Amino acid sequence: MDINEKQMKMNELLGSQQGELDGVATYLKMAKIVSNPTDAETFKKLAADEGKHASVFKKYTGEVLEPKNTQANAVAILYKLLGKRILYPIIAKFEYDAMPRYERMMREYPEVEEVKNDEKRHGDTVKALTRNGEYNDRPLLPYIAAGVAAAVLLSKIIKRI
Repeated sequence: MDINEKQMKMNELLGSQQGELDGVATYLKMAKIVSNPTDAETFKKLAADEGKHASVFKKYTGEVLEPKNTQANAVAILYKLLGKRILYPIIAKFEYDAMPRYERMMREYPEVEEVKNDEKRHGDTVKALTRNGEYNDRPLLPYIAAGVAAAVLLSKIIKRI
């Protein structure tokens, strides 16, 4: 294996480690802001799993990384704008999208198989939260859209006066 291949593998491991750490921050943030207590508890459990996943990758990288809050903050804003009906399927898709990468990595790093399996379970879990039928959140997007429409209409009326 040449230096470029080694560096590419290390970059993939570091990216996965960072992604899992960012997942911890995201799920902990979601646990704080969601209105449904069942969702909050579920997100805390998912955050713990993501932390375990990050430690699997740390074994291979030897690097100590810090979670970046960019994703967590963006997801929190999207939750407030879109609500769980729209956001949770997007979160589930991110979990499912990690699976093929981890599938490739399993050949060289066997512990990653458990991480891959957990990602599927996480996606299924978040999807199930969407189907539980409790929508206590109040997405802001419809109100913003209505406000923009009212402002446009008002500006047209004012122009005619």
